[in-house]
Amino acid sequence: MKWMKEHRFGLMITLIMFMLVTGIGMTSQGRDRTTLPESLVSSGVSPLSRVVYYSSQYIHNFYSFVTELSTLKSRNEALEQELHDYKIKLTDYDKLTQENKELKSLLSFMDEHANFEYISGSIVSIDPDSGFSIFVINRGSNDGVQVNMTVVLKEGLVGRITEVSGGTSKVLAITDQNSMFNGVCVRTRDYVRITGDDNYKLKGYVDTEAKIEAGDIVLTSGLSGAFKKDIVIGEVLEVKKQQGKLEKLVVIEPAVEVEKINNVLIIK
Repeated sequence: MKWMKEHRFGLMITLIMFMLVTGIGMTSQGRDRTTLPESLVSSGVSPLSRVVYYSSQYIHNFYSFVTELSTLKSRNEALEQELHDYKIKLTDYDKLTQENKELKSLLSFMDEHANFEYISGSIVSIDPDSGFSIFVINRGSNDGVQVNMTVVLKEGLVGRITEVSGGTSKVLAITDQNSMFNGVCVRTRDYVRITGDDNYKLKGYVDTEAKIEAGDIVLTSGLSGAFKKDIVIGEVLEVKKQQGKLEKLVVIEPAVEVEKINNVLIIK
């Protein structure tokens, strides 16, 4: 007994080796079922195998994720650049489309008013002290532009030339408070004295007997000499009686939105 206690570890190893050799021998002969020792060993090893398998899969996936980070970053940067380029192209397309629309509109006006001669121009700057009431165009005396020439769009009257240099000209919009001219109501033929007003509107004054009313269209009269005749000025928004005065106040919505102008026509 003492000898067995002293050599029990060796005996256990010998017993295990005997069981394994016996199992291998029996397995090599072919059979339908495993032995009890094999089943015990398999049952004990199987959970460990699963742990080792899932651990290896996790490590593999994590390593793949880390190695692909640089590739994903590069692809993301490339996609962001493509999106940026696309936005620029889309902006350029929208700009060209709008300019093409404006130029077609100007050509249409020229066809409808073939009795005039025109000089086309584009806005190059705006007077910061006056908003959109005064702006500069890229046509001047070298192009035949002169002071007091009428500036228009297809929609109607824009303003008049007030200063001219060799390559540029300054335009005073009809909405400026210093702009004063005459108009005529299409429906009633009432004459209207017009001046610019705040918030891009126009103020007109007519006799108290005038039949002008909201919805009427007002054209240039051609009597003042500042503007050519029969160019659309705008639409009457309302007519107000002024207490103690001999004239009625006419509020007019300009036909042209001066704050959105890019290209214009100058009538010689």
